[in-house]
Amino acid sequence: MTQIIYDLEFNTAYKIDRITRRLLKGDANPECPQEIIEIGAVKLNGEGEILDTFQMMVKPTLYHKMHPKIRQKTKITMEQLETGVPFTEAVEAFRHWIAADEPVMGSWGRDDHQEFLRNCKFHGLETQWFQKHVDIQKLCMKYFASPKGHQVGLKKAVEHFGIHLNNSFHKALHDAIYTAHVYRALKDTDDTNHLSVE
Repeated sequence: MTQIIYDLEFNTAYKIDRITRRLLKGDANPECPQEIIEIGAVKLNGEGEILDTFQMMVKPTLYHKMHPKIRQKTKITMEQLETGVPFTEAVEAFRHWIAADEPVMGSWGRDDHQEFLRNCKFHGLETQWFQKHVDIQKLCMKYFASPKGHQVGLKKAVEHFGIHLNNSFHKALHDAIYTAHVYRALKDTDDTNHLSVE
């Protein structure tokens, strides 16, 4: 069984109010309101150890200006994205790197899974290979016995398990690595029966 932990960064539309200068929601394409701009992933062995890594910038098709909050959070510039590859090529490279027909894909929360499917649908790509998914944030919430509706952040989980903070957050590969370390820490607890594919 091939296990992949991945993370995505997105960009979206925005506009600035000419009078108040406030940042407003833009006219995003309803079929793809969150455009994937970076893919980061790690491949795990059966023990949860990282075997290989993947990182790729994705050249935008829809949104050609970086949302100010996203730029501030990710430090990604439009100049960097323009040197990336088109989404269809990025997915092809991602699948080639995974090298498995039915990998188990894990991410922090369900948003990345849902948005990947939506981006693929927008670009006319099939996603049968992307169906097995593990929500590692949900597993963490069970571990912490979090109240319903109370989400646990990745940084809190990383700090709780004493994982060394040697990289910044909100970089796709960095977050994938942190998520993989949290996943392995969860596997080492008594709650291993909770590590199920949804």
